Amino acid sequence: MYPYLLPEIFNYTIPMYDLLIMVGISLMLAYVIHRFEKRDGFTRQQTNRLLILIVISLLVALMFSFLLDGIFHSIQEGEWTFGSVNFLGALIGGFASFLILMKYFYKDDNKDMRKIANTVITGVVLAHAVGRIGCFCAGCCFGVPTESFLGVIFPHGHAHLEFPGEAIFPTQLFEAGFLFILFILLNKVNTFKNKEVETYLVGYGLWRIAIEFIRGDDRGVLLPLFSTEYNVFPTPSQLISLGMIILGAYLIYRHKSQIKIRNN
Repeated sequence: MYPYLLPEIFNYTIPMYDLLIMVGISLMLAYVIHRFEKRDGFTRQQTNRLLILIVISLLVALMFSFLLDGIFHSIQEGEWTFGSVNFLGALIGGFASFLILMKYFYKDDNKDMRKIANTVITGVVLAHAVGRIGCFCAGCCFGVPTESFLGVIFPHGHAHLEFPGEAIFPTQLFEAGFLFILFILLNKVNTFKNKEVETYLVGYGLWRIAIEFIRGDDRGVLLPLFSTEYNVFPTPSQLISLGMIILGAYLIYRHKSQIKIRNN
């Protein structure tokens, strides 16, 4: 629950949030490299080219995470305001930029977008899981107060400022646990093989809609007329998640239709 790993190194404190984000991205890249070469059949040169596009997409994702969260809070405040980040904004911006980069800058014959996207999204789930532990250490993305045994008192961070001395749901750890389980399912269970993107869109979309009801932090608004001080549907994340579920269901339907056509 402490925001810093070490008090000071070269006159700079190391936030656990930043450290775990870097660890998560490193694990994601290591997983993607291994899967590209060992399971997906890409050469080292092809993998390197894909990694360059992934890194560029991660940078775009970071910009989109600030932009989307800033838009939501600007609507709420009535003036332009930026500062925090939003994972779903990063997901949308990063994945969209990756698809565009793949279309125009990846010229190799081995360009199976379904295979590539399935590998990348599974790596994203792993990075996101580790990142949520970083959120717990920073005291952000926290839950509402609770009297249950699941409650945690944060001595530091945003959660402490909002609910000093109160036990609140550690929604960061709930989500980290869910994401680690989802990563194992996507990576190991044959039922989800070649359907990782669709499974993620539906699975995480449903999870995010549910977890939003016990989130206690301020995530901005998208529809001011429906915004209240309580977590009442729809929050911006719930609306985006609903779109994810619809897209995932459509992709599942289209995939099954294509299989049926090929079999006929």
